[in-house]
Amino acid sequence: MHHRLPILFSLLAAGFMAACGNGGSALSTEKIENEATAENPNPKNNGPKGTPVFTDTVFNFNKVTSGMQLKHRYKFKNVGKGDLLIRNCQAACGCTTPGWTKDVIKPGEEGYVDATFNSTGRGAKDGLENEKSITVEFENSTIESVLLKFKATVFSTPEEDEEYEQNNH
Repeated sequence: MHHRLPILFSLLAAGFMAACGNGGSALSTEKIENEATAENPNPKNNGPKGTPVFTDTVFNFNKVTSGMQLKHRYKFKNVGKGDLLIRNCQAACGCTTPGWTKDVIKPGEEGYVDATFNSTGRGAKDGLENEKSITVEFENSTIESVLLKFKATVFSTPEEDEEYEQNNH
């Protein structure tokens, strides 16, 4: 029931805002719950749900040189009672490309999310810390989404340093 509270409060707030514009009609809890169901009418979501448990959600590539293609695989296991699916993965930056398990992950099975980071042009002579993230959205899960993070301290190449010096002096 706890995971429904934020949705309920969000719908209550939206309902009160909507009520201001339509003559102040009152909203009942039953109507709000019906609206929540109407937004996600997928009947599969009424059964048991999956629960993804990640091995790690934060990874550090440490010190790298600009131009490297870095990849980390975040693994998770479905410890829930129902099948789950990754609906979408969204990188916060264009320099990061996500990949993920496209199949249904049954209870006891494992899935993954790959983060590929292109470090080209993202460094500095003394190192520049880059922190990036990927939002993973699940379907038929007790957890709606997970934020995966990684960081890398990127050092520019001598060629990049020389080009920078030429263009800025």
